[in-house]
Amino acid sequence: MEKLSFENALKKLETLVKELESGELELEVAVKKYQEGIEMAKYCHDLLKNAENVVVKMMKDDELVDFPKLEE
Repeated sequence: MEKLSFENALKKLETLVKELESGELELEVAVKKYQEGIEMAKYCHDLLKNAENVVVKMMKDDELVDFPKLEE
């Protein structure tokens, strides 16, 4: 999967959901879009979890420390 920002990945996920909700896709296409949506949802979840971990580390003991750059 290409590296997307969270915002772009979320937009792509929203587009997939709208396409699936339309009910106009052939079964094979719908299944592929569903699979892509599941993968995109996991990707978004992973980005959020990574960001949460960074914030938690920054808040730990009210100390400022150097952190690795967020994965993109």
